[in-house]
Amino acid sequence: MALFDTYIIIVAGGKGSRFGADIPKQFCLLDGRPVVMHAIDRLRAALPDGKFIIVISESEKDRWDKLCRQYNFTSPVIAFGGDNRWESVKNGMGVIPADARPNSTVLIHDGARPLVDTATVRRVCAATVNTDGAIPAVKVSDSLRRLDENHIGSEPVDRNDFRAVQTPQGFTLWRLREAYSLPYEETFTDDASVMGAAGYDNIRLVEGNVDNIKITNPRDIAIAEAILSIS
Repeated sequence: MALFDTYIIIVAGGKGSRFGADIPKQFCLLDGRPVVMHAIDRLRAALPDGKFIIVISESEKDRWDKLCRQYNFTSPVIAFGGDNRWESVKNGMGVIPADARPNSTVLIHDGARPLVDTATVRRVCAATVNTDGAIPAVKVSDSLRRLDENHIGSEPVDRNDFRAVQTPQGFTLWRLREAYSLPYEETFTDDASVMGAAGYDNIRLVEGNVDNIKITNPRDIAIAEAILSIS
């Protein structure tokens, strides 16, 4: 019997306004299937014994149910999203049983990252044990500049001092619950920032994957399909 469970929350409640499509980007087709289904399938392959939760907008439930029937897809347990990512994750955590083992691992993944790989997922899980959390990250290839306080001038910075953060991000359940008991702040851009605000700053960076892209613009679909064609 496992010492703890693994819960995976897939956040797919965004409206995708920047994407510019008639439907949220996570439901747009990638290689013939909705983006978020690719993400769920890959996570299921990496963690076949995991307990899955998908967070969607309540207004999109009928669409999701129809897509699941159309593609013969078994949906994870559903939670409804909120006004922002923080609230959506909080709602997803609310589905986790109150009596779940406190040392269970919770992974939180963006539904718009359909190409997450097993190796990255398992690195995050391993690094979550006995730390405040783990997040996958990749080196920055572009040159970077820091804006001044007026956002007019700028100065160069060493890109080797920076990493681009991905998901899934992993944490132990009891720490995550404590962090999400804090009131919302605009600085909460991801789950690691919520943990940091609660004083849990021993967050380990693990190797991510450059192919683990986030679908943000329509051209990202084409890029993801190109990656799929050669993988």
